[in-house]
Amino acid sequence: MKDIIVGIFMVLGAFGTAEAQEMLVGLERNAMLYNAEQQIAKTRKDGGSLTLPFFDDFSNYGGRPQGELWADGHAFVNGGYGVFPPTVGVATLDALDGKGVLHALAQTSLFPADTLTSNPIRLDSIFLPYPKAIGVEDSVYLSFYYQPGGGYGNMWERVGNAPAYEDSLILEFYDAVALRWNMVWAANGMELDTFLVKNGVFFKHVTVAVTDRVYFTDGFRFRFRNYCSLDRAAKPGLAANTDQWNIDYVYLNTGRSAVDTVVRDIAFVMPAPSFLNHFLAMPARQFRSSSMKTNAEMLITNLYSDVLECNYTYVVEDENGSVIETYSGGHDNILPFYPDGVYQTAEAHAKPPINFDFPVQQQSGRSQTFTIKHVIKNGITGDLHSANDTVVYSQVFDNYFAYDDGMPENGYGLTSTSSVMWLAYRFDLNTHDTLTAIDMFFNQTMNGVNSEVPFYITVWGDDDGKPGSMLYKSTSYAYPEWGGENGYKRYVLEKPVRVDGTIYIGFEQRSSNFINLGFDRSNDVRQFIFYKTGMEWQQSILAGALMMRPCFGARAQVGIAHNNVAVNDVKLRVYPNPAKDMLKIELNTNIIIGAEQLQMSVYDSYGRCLTTKAFDGELDVSGFKGGVYLLRVVDGERGQLYSAKFIVAK
Repeated sequence: MKDIIVGIFMVLGAFGTAEAQEMLVGLERNAMLYNAEQQIAKTRKDGGSLTLPFFDDFSNYGGRPQGELWADGHAFVNGGYGVFPPTVGVATLDALDGKGVLHALAQTSLFPADTLTSNPIRLDSIFLPYPKAIGVEDSVYLSFYYQPGGGYGNMWERVGNAPAYEDSLILEFYDAVALRWNMVWAANGMELDTFLVKNGVFFKHVTVAVTDRVYFTDGFRFRFRNYCSLDRAAKPGLAANTDQWNIDYVYLNTGRSAVDTVVRDIAFVMPAPSFLNHFLAMPARQFRSSSMKTNAEMLITNLYSDVLECNYTYVVEDENGSVIETYSGGHDNILPFYPDGVYQTAEAHAKPPINFDFPVQQQSGRSQTFTIKHVIKNGITGDLHSANDTVVYSQVFDNYFAYDDGMPENGYGLTSTSSVMWLAYRFDLNTHDTLTAIDMFFNQTMNGVNSEVPFYITVWGDDDGKPGSMLYKSTSYAYPEWGGENGYKRYVLEKPVRVDGTIYIGFEQRSSNFINLGFDRSNDVRQFIFYKTGMEWQQSILAGALMMRPCFGARAQVGIAHNNVAVNDVKLRVYPNPAKDMLKIELNTNIIIGAEQLQMSVYDSYGRCLTTKAFDGELDVSGFKGGVYLLRVVDGERGQLYSAKFIVAK
């Protein structure tokens, strides 16, 4: 997709005017990987080499690859990027490192990016059903499924960014004797549409024989690597994640063959869904019976070559673990997925009914969470790979509405020849309430260039299905900020707004620069997204959900209750302001930060960087011209960005 700037999906507003465009870009930061920085997956209990078989289908966890099997944390385990994966969850390799930021070597020419490296494996022996030495004659094969990222079909419905032909995914084996990695397989990049036409499947199965005797040692390892090249951005700040590959169902064992492509495994294909209509979370006060879906949609697959019998159930529990609802779809047959691409069609399994209401305590004033656990089993006892037989959803009732799942796949914004743009997001209330804050998830961008895009927080009423009269507009500018632990920044309204019926939250943007709001692909609510740059509101055609959430009640004014982050946890203070000679700088944060981790930079009103140096609490401005400047302090270890404006008086 190198012909599209930074993997941008550009759509003409109202399919006609070139002045207003919706734009999606890749991510410059992956918040889930960043948040997992201090929570690296569990390590092997014995500290020794793994034994065969080796298997991971990334189905029952997310974030970093689990440390029991994998030695590094560059890949991103998720349930959102893979298009019809073999089983739920994939490992995505891209241009972001293990901390969720662009690799240090990222550039427009080819560079090595992510690795997914196995821990050492005993390939000299097996121990079950009895110990014995193994070698080439034992027919050892490594198999996996892979898919180029970027989605398929209409540009405005795609997720992620496809690798161009010159980009590649490779597989390497480690020679523990010669201490070197040897490439044993590779694939060039392409768009998924092309991949689908060429291979006839969304994920291609690959088997690689282990035939060289040098690999049959106690220290065998294998790794996947991808080579990327950033798109050549026309505008600063749009350089973003690119060249994604999805990997699934990695399996290494003896007694296999090149045509060993089926396994007795019944599994879920997609993550567990919300049981609410449209919403993934909603205020307890707003919940009604009409908020419930009538059916859930479950995608279930049979990876075996024959028809199998399966049993489907779901269980709903409250916060105390008490069961409030059970459902059994009974036993039914499921056809093989291959070669015709058939999922479970029995409605009792594929579309289980939802015939209950969550027992929400509407006036409790606290957050309430219900756990929905779906289980699919082959027969009574299940199959060999039980991890992909269960998917779980946490249904949250708090003081906010959410269409999004909290994890962006893209960055959203508007481009226009106008410097004034409006974005509005529709929410339908079941009863009157008091809007007190709006949570927004802004993606961090390279050098934080979107942090100076000003906007007014705005709320509208309804006018026949589009934003109508203005109910609220802030009197001063707000700016994009990254919210910390879960990425959301809470913007508390200057005064509470009494609302009822249909409302629209959003902002009036006072700049033509790209604002980079989080965009979630897991829930398609484009019918609730509106924008304009002139007189008429346009409805979005981009498939997904904006990461904006209206928050209600007095508790929302204090902080992000569902994130336990207070509004004023972080402050960057500069004084005297205006300054003539020496500017003093204080960083007040609830996180202890060593000065050696901090870098500070100064930008003029044109966005030019004038100086960068290690943070030392002061800045000599005697050589600066009179005017307004921006100070940015970056915590490189955590990826945090703090900013403050100051004036130099001459």
